[in-house]
Amino acid sequence: MFANEITDINFKKIRQRHAGAGGEMGNKRKIQGCLCAPASKSMTQRAIAAALLAQGVSEVRNPSRCDDALAAAAVAKTLGAQIETTAAGYRITGVAPDRFPLQEAGVSLHVRESALCARLFAPVAALLYPAAAITGSGTLLHRPMNDLITALAAFGVTAAATGHRYLPLQLHGALQHGTATIDASTSSQIISGLLMALPLLHGNSEIRVEKLASRPYVDMTLELLQTFGITVTNNRYERFQICGNQRYTPQTCTVEGDWSGAAFWLAAAAIGGGITVEGLHAGSAQADRAMLQVLQQAGARLQWTGDTLTVRHGLLNAFRFNASDCPDLFPPVVLLAAFCNGISIIEGAERLVHKESNRATALQDTFGKLGVTITIEKNEMAVHGGNVHGGKVSSFHDHRMAMAAACVGLFTDEAVVIDDTRCVNKSYPDFFTDMEKITMNSEQ
Repeated sequence: MFANEITDINFKKIRQRHAGAGGEMGNKRKIQGCLCAPASKSMTQRAIAAALLAQGVSEVRNPSRCDDALAAAAVAKTLGAQIETTAAGYRITGVAPDRFPLQEAGVSLHVRESALCARLFAPVAALLYPAAAITGSGTLLHRPMNDLITALAAFGVTAAATGHRYLPLQLHGALQHGTATIDASTSSQIISGLLMALPLLHGNSEIRVEKLASRPYVDMTLELLQTFGITVTNNRYERFQICGNQRYTPQTCTVEGDWSGAAFWLAAAAIGGGITVEGLHAGSAQADRAMLQVLQQAGARLQWTGDTLTVRHGLLNAFRFNASDCPDLFPPVVLLAAFCNGISIIEGAERLVHKESNRATALQDTFGKLGVTITIEKNEMAVHGGNVHGGKVSSFHDHRMAMAAACVGLFTDEAVVIDDTRCVNKSYPDFFTDMEKITMNSEQ
């Protein structure tokens, strides 16, 4: 696979293979084609967790095969699920509910680089085992887990961490029902993990949430729980009341397309060309569906046909957008803003510090080397559009940074060279294969 075979990419090679007269590809060069949106890694991980907790056989169709999703499948197996790979996806036999809690020896879970996997499965592990070790790799080892440690402690689980805040974690004690106040200002992922585990306890629980970040991701969890027969009472996202003694009902579910990955192609189409992306749900609960708002504000042309979205180039102007609930959109939104006329303002920059990289400074560095000035003041990022050129940049081993820089390379006369592109496997292993499709189609 293209992204797996090389670590350095000079995108001028792609342009030379597929360019028209002159052998160059600048802003006048158009990209076009039709792509299938990658499967949502966030929903894949949630579906695997739900299937693990259901008594009986569930099917997860069209799952993501990215590293984060594979980590979730491996963790679910370790926790007792039987997972069979099928042509459609996964057939998962969950653990029997009468085995909660499992009074056995501890378990060791490796979540690779997935922060969601760590926060989603830690409460589940504490539900099933009296002790658990959770470790990861790469950039995840430098991302604080204070919120996870504090939330687990509120429900009876002690978590010892490296430096009191980083993986690996050593969990001790069984998850207990009760009432707790959780600060969710840095991430909503631990709320999702608790919402999945607490319904299976014998008593009722209540989560009181302060400063909930990324509310749409909680909506994704609530939607999936309802599908699997779990009821949670949501009081304005401030209190979640969970009745105990509930049971997950096995289901067949199909994972929808991923707005996070597709956002890069939508931005690229708006910059220069027209791309049709299949498999995106207009009414999706995914936070990154907000990319539609950005495209409309910037002046791109959008057309829906069922679950197929076509985006075409328009006269792009600066915009203002609040990405506080969808911080993963920063890289594709900055990509779009770089080619807009004027200065675009993106709110929510404070959410970028503890991603795979510090994306605030990473975006400044990467796009600065490509001719785009980015300034940050408090919670606002200002992107000065225009004057984009090629150059050598770092991905900071961050999948979304690599994808953003790669897309810039589609529209510059000079090459964009990225130091590490393997990192795209974390969320979108077919990214460069899909990039080849739209550049090849552009010469037809």
